[in-house]
Amino acid sequence: MPLVEIPGQIPAKVTDAGYLKNPLGSLPYPAPSNMPVGMWQQTPTSLAWVANPVAGIFLQATWRSPTYDLRPDLRGVMATAGTQRNTGATPIWIPRGAAGKLWVQVDGLDTRTWGLTGLQVTSTEFANVRDPNDLRQITDPEDITTEFVTASGCAMGSFLPPGAGYPVRFYRTLLTFNFLVDSSAVAGWPDPGYRLSAAYY
Repeated sequence: MPLVEIPGQIPAKVTDAGYLKNPLGSLPYPAPSNMPVGMWQQTPTSLAWVANPVAGIFLQATWRSPTYDLRPDLRGVMATAGTQRNTGATPIWIPRGAAGKLWVQVDGLDTRTWGLTGLQVTSTEFANVRDPNDLRQITDPEDITTEFVTASGCAMGSFLPPGAGYPVRFYRTLLTFNFLVDSSAVAGWPDPGYRLSAAYY
């Protein structure tokens, strides 16, 4: 039988004892142990474009991050009654959420000759201090177009949740891509060929 090397040790059984351990029955629980590295990622994906969604915008696409739980160690103790389970929030197991960022990378900005003509990109942030099912808009749409007007064909941006490195518990980001110039007569319309990747760590 050939020798197979594996990167680590296979445990005898999967256990959530480090997450659930609470010998004194305290609320909130003690800090969990043996939790995974704090990270989420999205593989490169194409954006879905809509032509003429409103007057003055000839092409639009949006991308929403998941709702991140940046303090999963608090479990359900903060949630409103009835929302403590199955919220769909993505846990990021960084100790106290400190220093984590959402990174977004867009490739293919030079795929089409019109790929940057009349482009406008905005970011909008949503958050809630205690309830993942009630995220509220906390910023006006911010114009970040200058980050995307590049000759390299690739743009990258980072988003730091509010809290100056000690973040609010639940957080989400929305990116909106608008084309304010009609290039429908040019080959390739209505797909500029962008591919978006993202990661939180």
